[in-house]
Amino acid sequence: MIWMKKLTATIPALAIACLALGTLGLNVAAADDAPPPNSAPPSDAQTGRHHNPAWAACRKQADDQKIAPGDAHKEFMKKCISSAKGTAPAAS
Repeated sequence: MIWMKKLTATIPALAIACLALGTLGLNVAAADDAPPPNSAPPSDAQTGRHHNPAWAACRKQADDQKIAPGDAHKEFMKKCISSAKGTAPAAS
């Protein structure tokens, strides 16, 4: 009867030890792998968060005119982008 109590206490402890060692082994093996190469963006890719050429052109105009950040800048950008949408060439 005593050996049964020892066995029931040993099995969970052994399972936890194996799980801990197995996890440690996986972490070490993953650390040995070479990291994947970084994919560089193409040289003609636009930088920044906006990928709208009209927005970039309006932003450049606002910077050239030295419009201060705030409501005036926001209004200028809205008007500029809306006028750029109206003059956009039709895609064929």
